[in-house]
Amino acid sequence: MSNTSARMRAAIVSMAIVALPGSLFAAELKGPICAPLHAEIVATQFAKGCTSAVGLCTMGTIKGNLGLNGVTSFVADSLDAGLTTAPDAPATLAYSGVLHITLASHETITLRDTGVFDTATGTPTGGFFAAFERIEGATGRFKNATGSIFSVGKTINGQLVAQISGELCWD
Repeated sequence: MSNTSARMRAAIVSMAIVALPGSLFAAELKGPICAPLHAEIVATQFAKGCTSAVGLCTMGTIKGNLGLNGVTSFVADSLDAGLTTAPDAPATLAYSGVLHITLASHETITLRDTGVFDTATGTPTGGFFAAFERIEGATGRFKNATGSIFSVGKTINGQLVAQISGELCWD
């Protein structure tokens, strides 16, 4: 074997040794994409056609970053007025239900929405609500999504206006 061939082979082996850990490191970095989530949901409560056993359903729209633009529907499956020390008790209710989001791209995200809602009117805290959401399922690019999602809002002119924030992670 010539001296040039030996040097060339040594150079190739050296490059492979140097490149291998870098490619392994890059493979370790590949994982879910996580990004801050900011959106607004504007919804209206309705009774006709509501399938909730506790009588709380909403329909609305969502506008936000990460392509979160579309329509929402919420169906409560539990409701409790047992918050006796809350402001405006017993009008302050604990609730939980399913929030379904259908995006303009036809992808869906289903969340378990659990929170507190002050249903009083004419008081400083009346109409306020706050919740946390857990992702229960999704389709499209949000399939297997996870995240920490929170919402806070107020009833304004009969509409529930919620600011959504947190972090959304997807593959």
